[in-house]
Amino acid sequence: MKKIIVLISALLWTFGTSLQAQKKDIPAASKPVIVYETRIYTDPSLGDELLDLRNTRGFGSDLLTSLANAAIGAASGCVSTIVDLGVQALGKLITLDRRNKQEWLENAQKECRYTDSIGTLYALNDFYSTGSKLGTLDPTGIQFNGIGCLAKIGEDTAFYISCHLNRDKLNRLLDHSKFEMVLDSVIINPYRSHLPNTTLPIRFSFAQRKSFNFKMTIQIISSWMDFTPSLHQNQVLGEFVLSIPIDSAAIEKSPNGTLVYVRQPGHEAPYQLVGESFIVPRSYMELVDENQQLVQHYGTGQYSVNVIIEEACELTPEYQKAWRKDRKMRKAMAKKTNKKVTFDDVCRMVTNQTWDETLKSWVVTLVKAPADYSIKALNEKLKLPTTGQQQSQK
Repeated sequence: MKKIIVLISALLWTFGTSLQAQKKDIPAASKPVIVYETRIYTDPSLGDELLDLRNTRGFGSDLLTSLANAAIGAASGCVSTIVDLGVQALGKLITLDRRNKQEWLENAQKECRYTDSIGTLYALNDFYSTGSKLGTLDPTGIQFNGIGCLAKIGEDTAFYISCHLNRDKLNRLLDHSKFEMVLDSVIINPYRSHLPNTTLPIRFSFAQRKSFNFKMTIQIISSWMDFTPSLHQNQVLGEFVLSIPIDSAAIEKSPNGTLVYVRQPGHEAPYQLVGESFIVPRSYMELVDENQQLVQHYGTGQYSVNVIIEEACELTPEYQKAWRKDRKMRKAMAKKTNKKVTFDDVCRMVTNQTWDETLKSWVVTLVKAPADYSIKALNEKLKLPTTGQQQSQK
């Protein structure tokens, strides 16, 4: 718990240093670099805890069934370049005014949705600390212990979410081959979110947009070979969904307009992390023993993690009434930046995946930057390697 509090204090400090020089709703100068960091926690002692629980009761296991991979609707939007058509008659003026309002409303509503996906660069090994001779779903030695995700936009922390394996429900591993996770800590700053989803230098404002909602979906995915032998490729074993609604009243008394929550031991989080996942199946193979006989062996479990981030809000009635003023401002911004404004703005991405031996966790870093930001500059700024199989560039 002390480590979590220290980390949250460090993250909150990044807000204060940047907000002292500017108010929350001042437009940003340019589109910033976005850095996502996903951590997959492990705990070698978890296997012993599960073994103690298993020794106190009978043991059984459900047959593993495949979960349907739910289709994810990736919200997208665009900000159209505004064209001044000109009019010659009152009838045309009324028609054009109505058309301009509809166009403004459609584009403004599209800006109220943002979706991004952060996945592991390649499969993670060792869901279990050791192999097994017993079977595909032998839980002995399980060491997966949860997932955390951090996002920084420019120099500011946009959000930080951390969740761990629910130790109070380890019996579900024995009864149903499933595990649940519990939410431990939350930091969300709507003023440093991806909304409004536009390349124009406009920041989030509760005066213009309401009902900010942060949603995170975590998918556990695995591939394995069974004893048949048959290959099971990229099967979704489970899904966890976290949804946190935020209004201005919830953060008006908080530091820097930030929602902060740290779960205390024995307390239930006010925001539910809904979902469950089957444990990762061990791949089957046959090995030759010292007597030159084939024996069954089940591996340590290979899996990957996909995290989907969704942010959404609604337009306030007051903002919609002032659409003409806002449309005029957008035209001036687009002209000043001297660029065509589109949602699908070209960007560069760098991904890196490493193992943190100190914290016993996998670290996946995804960096997104404007197209004019060089890959070399990204590597140097974030101290990422320039060569090697742990880096992927697009």
